[in-house]
Amino acid sequence: MGFRKPLDFNAVYHQLYMTGVEIMSEKNDGYTQWELKRDLYQIQSLIDTIIQNSPVFVGEEEYLKERQQRKLVRILEQ
Repeated sequence: MGFRKPLDFNAVYHQLYMTGVEIMSEKNDGYTQWELKRDLYQIQSLIDTIIQNSPVFVGEEEYLKERQQRKLVRILEQ
């Protein structure tokens, strides 16, 4: 079986980013913003479930530790 990556990261990232832009836009009413945010909660739930049910891979713990450190640095820089 060859390598298969069914996720177009750039397209998904862009759609999620633009959803965040629309949520924060003052041009949208609260109803629209809530619908968009609810979609994000549903996506987050699916992603959390997939990650929880997947195996741990070599290098994953280091990646998560580095990611957490970068997040803390960004928070401290604010």
